Amino acid sequence: MLVYYTWAASEKALSYLPGGKYIYRGVSKVVNSGERSKRRLAGTATSYRLVRKARELTPPGGTILDIGTGWHHHDAFMLYLCGDYQIHLFDIEDKASINYIKIYLQHLLDNVEEIVRELDLDADHVRRKLQPLLALRSRAEVYHACNFRLCITDQTSQPFLPLGSVDFMVSNCVLTHIPPAILQPELAALRLMLKPEGLMYMMIGHDDHWSFHDHSVNQFNYYRYPDKLYSKLFDTKFEYQNRMVKSEWMPVFARAALKVVEYWGRITDESLQDIKNLPHIDERFSRYSLDELATVHSYFLLRPT
Repeated sequence: MLVYYTWAASEKALSYLPGGKYIYRGVSKVVNSGERSKRRLAGTATSYRLVRKARELTPPGGTILDIGTGWHHHDAFMLYLCGDYQIHLFDIEDKASINYIKIYLQHLLDNVEEIVRELDLDADHVRRKLQPLLALRSRAEVYHACNFRLCITDQTSQPFLPLGSVDFMVSNCVLTHIPPAILQPELAALRLMLKPEGLMYMMIGHDDHWSFHDHSVNQFNYYRYPDKLYSKLFDTKFEYQNRMVKSEWMPVFARAALKVVEYWGRITDESLQDIKNLPHIDERFSRYSLDELATVHSYFLLRPT
């Protein structure tokens, strides 16, 4: 577990150093480029359920908002393969680059059989849509070809698109990294941009993201710590995880005037065993069932109330 604690301590110290943010961004660029980026893309399987639901519930030519679009626009490019949508790429920082995008596009082409199987698409159709993008020289050209609109703003408590203009919103493990005080007004603003009949599909990861840096650590290790101790050890200015389990999300959505109309949680034999293997579970979490604590990913389908 040495790497687990060392990584967190190092990042926390860096976040308080003058200029630490720029060093962190530089390290992130290295991590998200080349072979390490390709290995990181193996986790894009969480996108399939989001994309299938968006395709099912978004009208042809509809408008989709990709919340927290990140380095590679994982969900947006899969949606591009599935239909003729206008897709808004929203994030609080502009992290993407043409290099990251091309790494991801090549990843999709290299795994075309999986894409075809998961999204029920034709392999030739996928290649015809992706291959020309690799020849483009700038993000602007790629975005134009895919009907993407980039939207970067940190003013998340206010609508940044016309009210009632979005048919569907997707979010892939983004909400869990937003502090509750910021999350509540952001959800309210997102609801205002949604059409009255529109829907959101939010994937929330419940595994301890610090354990990604040390695979010897239990994926739910962070359930051991009370809030104050966890914050002292792990919260940094660069990385945050609110640790909220399914039951804790319900009142958050309700306060934002959003109703859960469908839920699916991913639980595996491994995740159940990992919960049982924890030497201690903090009282904040011990009141919940083992099945709830063993949920790795939650998918919430939401509509305005």
